[in-house]
Amino acid sequence: MTFEYNPPDEWSEFDWNVVTLEKNFLLDVYAQHVKIADGLQDFQDAYLLEALLNDRPKSTRARRPRNGSSVNKTRSVRDNSINYNLGGSRRRPLIQDRIDVPMASRSATLAQYERHSVQLMSRVLNIRHNASPFTLVLDDLNQRAFPFVDEMIRRALSRNINIVVVTFETTHYAPPLRQVNGYNATAKEIMQDLRKAMDGAKESLVIVDSLNDMLNEKRVDMGELFNLVAGTYSSTLVGVYHCDMLPTQDARPETAYAPEPLELVKYMATSVITCKSFAHCLAAKAAKERSLPEPTHGLLQGAEGVIECLKANDNRGIVLEAEFRRKSGRPEGETFFLPAWSEDHYRDPLPSQECGTLKQEIVVLLDKVPEYATPKVVGQVDAAGNEIESTFNLGLTDKQKQAREGVVLPYFDAQKGEGGEGGRILYDMGSEDDFDEEEDEF
Repeated sequence: MTFEYNPPDEWSEFDWNVVTLEKNFLLDVYAQHVKIADGLQDFQDAYLLEALLNDRPKSTRARRPRNGSSVNKTRSVRDNSINYNLGGSRRRPLIQDRIDVPMASRSATLAQYERHSVQLMSRVLNIRHNASPFTLVLDDLNQRAFPFVDEMIRRALSRNINIVVVTFETTHYAPPLRQVNGYNATAKEIMQDLRKAMDGAKESLVIVDSLNDMLNEKRVDMGELFNLVAGTYSSTLVGVYHCDMLPTQDARPETAYAPEPLELVKYMATSVITCKSFAHCLAAKAAKERSLPEPTHGLLQGAEGVIECLKANDNRGIVLEAEFRRKSGRPEGETFFLPAWSEDHYRDPLPSQECGTLKQEIVVLLDKVPEYATPKVVGQVDAAGNEIESTFNLGLTDKQKQAREGVVLPYFDAQKGEGGEGGRILYDMGSEDDFDEEEDEF
């Protein structure tokens, strides 16, 4: 079929559906009328697109009325597996296999809390950088701080850290440790010797075996000591304070309102470790389980001549009540157990080491110690000290218990009477009772 250009009044005779879909339609137009070919090409493309759209099934999605009136709320249209409520807001499809993911802000579990607490104590023992610039260790005669301090020394030697000990109670230390004699020196000499011992070392551990003598006898400025160790040399300071020693009386007028040395070091410390005997903690928990007063030991007993308890300084390990203080000042406290030293805890030292490294962390929470958490051990208390002392036998035999159960108490018949009548005792006579009614007649 050929297409010839005719005047507009004759175009109505053509069947445009047949003409525009012919393959040679554009070729015939180009042959006769090249100028209008481009316009017809656009017309053909638009017509074909409209035909394709008309052949596709129409969507059944309902439209919202323009006047804002609501559609029947009970009617719903399901389109592409998505539910629409025509009378309300659009809802999301229900997902049956949804997995609940725990929130990131959920509180830590017990296991996470235990690992966090052990890690804090491990950082202090391992002398990690900025873990605790000043660690205060409180001890007494019932439990000395030597096991805790010795553990820090062994771990410092395994890392080749320079160790300086300011001695007031010990006369000699092994050559790997540098010693500053503080007993026969003045405060100025102690600071000078300490500075010399720390020069040239990348990191140092300074241990004062008696803060009582340093603060009360030698009058060393605690602020100056802390700035020298933690500030100038970026090292760690560990001080032992004996709580069973009375502070000296200072009558100088400039120190009349000064705080006590113990309060001062507690305020400055970034970690406070209180040493307790493991045997005393077992006895205290056993008494608490039976609602008994906590037992006292040593000087607290108030007995004449008793200075140290027989169960003091338990060789099984040491209990550490720790308080860690963050930079913000918020404290975190927990009670730990450090077992006694054993060669099995450490590896063999290398040629360049004085002490081998630790195989695995040995410090644990006190509640995780089997001897402390076992109910059998908890209920053990000395019978002689806890039983009631009396000259009378307060127990009952089986026969006496049966007789007690058979006793019939008098019944007060007050519930049946009116108010104010009072109670009446009803007595039922038995066959063995001899009662003469004539004797009670008036």
